[in-house]
Amino acid sequence: MTEVLRVQLAESPIAVADPYPGLDRLREAGPLVRVETTFMGEVWLVTRYDLARELLADMRFSRRRADDSEVAAVDSDPPDHTRIRRLVRRAFTQRRIEDLRAWVQQLVDGMLDGLETDRPVDLLDRFAYPLPIAVICEMLGAPAGDRADVRARTEKILAGEVAENREEVYERTKEYIVDLIALKRREPGDDLMSALIAARDGGDQFTEPELVELGIALIAAGYATTTNLIGNGVHALLTNPGQHALLKERPELINSAVEEFLRYESSFSAAGQIAKEDVKVEDLVIREGDVLLVSFCGANRDPAKFPDPHRLDITRDASGHLAFSHGIHHCLGAPLARMEAQVAIGTLVRRFPGVKLAGPTRWRENIMRGLHELPVILGD
Repeated sequence: MTEVLRVQLAESPIAVADPYPGLDRLREAGPLVRVETTFMGEVWLVTRYDLARELLADMRFSRRRADDSEVAAVDSDPPDHTRIRRLVRRAFTQRRIEDLRAWVQQLVDGMLDGLETDRPVDLLDRFAYPLPIAVICEMLGAPAGDRADVRARTEKILAGEVAENREEVYERTKEYIVDLIALKRREPGDDLMSALIAARDGGDQFTEPELVELGIALIAAGYATTTNLIGNGVHALLTNPGQHALLKERPELINSAVEEFLRYESSFSAAGQIAKEDVKVEDLVIREGDVLLVSFCGANRDPAKFPDPHRLDITRDASGHLAFSHGIHHCLGAPLARMEAQVAIGTLVRRFPGVKLAGPTRWRENIMRGLHELPVILGD
């Protein structure tokens, strides 16, 4: 029988700047490892790609506990999940995303025009945060003047603040969404929030609490993946000068580069799900009610799937990575995040070929895989 290892989160590589050597050791130890966390208690951790992909799609697991009485949302089980996701999916079609590309390009150009070139600039604060916020606000139909307010209300949730602070910020975000729904009922437009309101008011099995909860999820989490993707991607390039030079020489590689950034530094480090029944995994059993933590960082650096996984290679076929999860909870906003990152990073490299790091960076120590800051000097 495979030995069950137990490690403390504080001793594990999950919450440190470079988790990958430790994740390699845990992957080699067996299919599952018991990890003690401060936010989920004791969990099963999976770092193997094949097993992560299989268990993410296993319907014997849920994102919510059986006694969870929270309002149905995109992380619910079917049939609620199916109903809600069907309504939201209409806004994230590839055609609609591509229709936004020219507008996003103008937004990116304007933001880069406003950055200083002769002294350090925090690219995370000035670019990687405001761009996705502007885009998700545009999609929801939120007034452009609300973008700074939206960031102020939601940023601490995404930064992994302690529970009591998250609850306070959640309530502030909820207040904003309730006001936005009221505005879009008075002044509907060609936007996602108006479409969701029409579905709700049209009796499409969509309740008012679900509408509010979905708005919170979209506006708070809608930019999280993209913010980290842009920041992590730029950081990966600037710490791998050969790949940076290659992208400058061959800008047509931007699409494959973005997929490699997603694999190399996944925007979310892991996802938790709960066993609805006993589940046998090789010679181990995950008991009903146990939490399974699927490590995207571990799976996306599994050499069995991606040869030489710790090497950044923007020419690599990184398709199949799990940065956007897998199965029924695969990220709806993946096409939007990809497009924004392609425009943002591609334009940055083209317009500022001499961009370089201007100081140290710190990684956030939570389930979000992202930086606290990204100081750069853009140059001419």
